[in-house]
Amino acid sequence: MTRKPQKSHSEELQYIPLNDTTTYFQSHDIGLVGFLLCQDFELTSLDKTMKNKVLFIIERKDGLDEAIQNYWNFSSSVDAQSYFNQIKRLKNQIYSE
Repeated sequence: MTRKPQKSHSEELQYIPLNDTTTYFQSHDIGLVGFLLCQDFELTSLDKTMKNKVLFIIERKDGLDEAIQNYWNFSSSVDAQSYFNQIKRLKNQIYSE
């Protein structure tokens, strides 16, 4: 079970099956996830059960696989300040919980 980032002050646990690759995309790569957040994909949850590693979980939407491919092929770009802010946001979520 992972904790879903909440926009309100209430903390609620939600079960997210980690083996469901058709509904969720998962990555340990903070750079990739920061890029996807700049592309308007939303972070669903963080899984911090592994020591020294965080698994970022993003719900699959249309265009996700293409955005990931573009990231790895260096054929897409995002605003540098937005990217930096997303990385900073992810690090805050990792270390604040």
